[in-house]
Amino acid sequence: MIDAKQAIVISRGKALELLDEPGSSLEEIEQETYHGHDVWSITLGHPKKGVTYALGIGPPLEYKRFLIDVETGALLAMKIRDVP
Repeated sequence: MIDAKQAIVISRGKALELLDEPGSSLEEIEQETYHGHDVWSITLGHPKKGVTYALGIGPPLEYKRFLIDVETGALLAMKIRDVP
C-alpha cells in the first residue's frame, strides 16, 4: 500500500517519462475509486508549451490527473483536467 507522498513521486516520474514535462507543481490530492480500484488522484500543473507570457506573471498552466493504484502504485490512467 502506498501513501500520498509516494503517489506524488510516482506521478511526477510518469509525467517526466511519458510527457517529458519536468518541473510540475502539485495542485490537488484526492483519494477516490476508479473502475473498482482505490486510487490516489494526483493533479499536477505544467506550463503550457508554446505560450508566451508577460514578465512578472507566471506561465499559464495546464493540468493533468494521474490515477495511481493505492495497493500497487501502478498508473491506471492519466487524464487532462479542465479548469473553468
